[in-house]
Parts: sequence; C-alpha cells; structure tokens
Amino acid sequence: MEQVRVLLGYDKAEILAGLCEAMVKNYLNNVAKGKDIQPPAVFQGGVAANKGIRKALERELEMEIIVPRYFSVMGAIGAAILAKEKVGETRETRFRGFDMVNAQYRTKSFECIDCPNMCEIIEVMMDETLISRWGDRCGKWAYVEV
Repeated sequence: MEQVRVLLGYDKAEILAGLCEAMVKNYLNNVAKGKDIQPPAVFQGGVAANKGIRKALERELEMEIIVPRYFSVMGAIGAAILAKEKVGETRETRFRGFDMVNAQYRTKSFECIDCPNMCEIIEVMMDETLISRWGDRCGKWAYVEV
C-alpha cells in the first residue's frame, strides 16, 4: 500500500485544495476585482482543465461553473472573430504569413539614459528587422514601424 506523505498534518489532497483556493482568491481579488460575476458562469482557457481550480471557483462564487467542451480554444476563436471584424471589408492586415516560423529571431536590450527612469528597453528582431520593443515607462521607444 502506498504511503501518503503528510506535511504538518495535511495530506497532498488538502495541500492541493489549498493551492487551488489561493489561486482562485488571487484571481478574484486582482483580475476580476470589481466585476459582478453572475450565473451562468463559463470557465475557459487552459486552466479550465484543472478540476481543483473549477471546484474552488464554484465554492468561492457559490454557483455552478460551466466548462464548455472546447474551453481550451475559445479565446483563440474569440480573437479570430475580433480580428475578422477589425479587418472588415478592407482585407488589409499586417499578417506576415505562416512562413514567419522559419524566420530567425533574436532579442537584445539597451538602457535608455534620456531620463532618471533609466529603463531597460527590450527589442525583438526578425531576420535583422526590428519588429517589437517594450520596457519604456515614458513611451519614447514604444512605437515600431512594421
């Protein structure tokens, strides 16, 4: 018979349940702060596969939580619908195509000394072309013409 390890009087199941409860409370106190969550509540995304998180969410919200069959791709489908609406009739996008997986990527950084913030600016290069930049607090380096 397998021995169950006990830590300070709590078994693994109780410890995991406590972690799930802590994660749910963190989510509700930060991401969902100020939101009035009413039934029916749908749980989507990869975390929805975690039954412990779902149960902790149900206990905390005191309602049934619905996990749809395609919970893991609902966000991607929603993003695709929003992108389609944004493109509309013009059909103009900045999509570079699926071949971009074959491009060479690298990151580099530098410290901006133009103000007392001394921000670390991170740049992403694709085939030696700057495609993204972040890390500035003032917005000076945020815009990249792509």
